[in-house]
Amino acid sequence: MRARDGDSATVLRGVLAALKNVSIEKRGQELGPSDVLAVVRREAKQCRESLDYARQAGRDDTVATKQAELALLEGLLPSQLSQDELKRAIAGIIKDSGATSLGPVMKGLSQHYAGRYDGKQASTIARDLLFDH
Repeated sequence: MRARDGDSATVLRGVLAALKNVSIEKRGQELGPSDVLAVVRREAKQCRESLDYARQAGRDDTVATKQAELALLEGLLPSQLSQDELKRAIAGIIKDSGATSLGPVMKGLSQHYAGRYDGKQASTIARDLLFDH
C-alpha cells in the first residue's frame, strides 16, 4: 500500500476485509494460519470464477485485471505439489497405511499436505492407484 500499487492494494484490502469478516463470525477469536489460508484460497477461487466469466463475455480489460489479481493471490498461497509429487505422496500413504479405499488415503493426504494439492486431481490419482491393480 505504501508503494501506491493500486491493484495490489485493492486485492490486499479485499483479503483483509474477508479476514475481518471471518474474525467477526468466530466472535473475535484469533485466526490461525489455517483460517488465513482458507480465506486466501476462497478469494483466489472467486477470482478464478470471475476470470472465467470475463473470458466468456469477451471482456479483455477485466481478464487482464483478474489475471493480475489471481497472480497476487496465488503468490500468497503455499506452492502446489506437481502431479508427480502428488502421485508419490499418495502412493506413500497407500503403502504406509495399507489403505484399500479412498477415504483413508484422502484423509492422510489432507493431514500431511493440506492446501498443497488439487482435490479432484488427487482423487483421480488415488482411484487409479487403488483400483487399477
